[in-house]
Amino acid sequence: MTINAEIYLIGLAVLIFLIIVFLYIRKISNSTKLELKIDDSNEVNLSENETKPSFNNQNDKKEQELAILNLISVDRSIYDIEQLFGFLSNSGGKIMNKYFSFANKNESERFRILNALNPGTFENDTKTFAIVIVSDLLIVDDPLKTVKQMIEFSLNFADKFHASLCDQDRTPITKQMISHLESRAQDVARIKQLNEHKN
Repeated sequence: MTINAEIYLIGLAVLIFLIIVFLYIRKISNSTKLELKIDDSNEVNLSENETKPSFNNQNDKKEQELAILNLISVDRSIYDIEQLFGFLSNSGGKIMNKYFSFANKNESERFRILNALNPGTFENDTKTFAIVIVSDLLIVDDPLKTVKQMIEFSLNFADKFHASLCDQDRTPITKQMISHLESRAQDVARIKQLNEHKN
């Protein structure tokens, strides 16, 4: 009888030990998932004070209304560049000036995809774990449609490459943030229509 009790006690001790190890490992893995911050030395800074990607290909300082999404590898593993190029090309992107451009049927640009790490360009030997999708809502034909296409592309990419979809501040995006981005696009579309009627 005492042998059975000892076996139960050993089993219980092993079970408690495994639970503690599991909780500790889960705590470590969850804390690393939340740290999606990219080292400042390697990132392309898209803050308001820095130079933003220009969609008009001119040096004039036209007003811009940028919609920005980031796709960051969940475990910071480097994307396979050949698979990345293949996916972007198959999705309709064309490489121009070392970034991918997505255009409408009438060849007007909808959005661009850049390397989120410096120098922000794509080469055959590029190593990156983050890309940025950017569109100037003031110059696209249909801002709301463009935002929806960006989100659809982002979700497909995130599924294929195990990436986290983040906003311009690299915070994991929520449905509420997506709704806010779509509302912003609708507002831009309304302002564009009003300006067209005035002219």
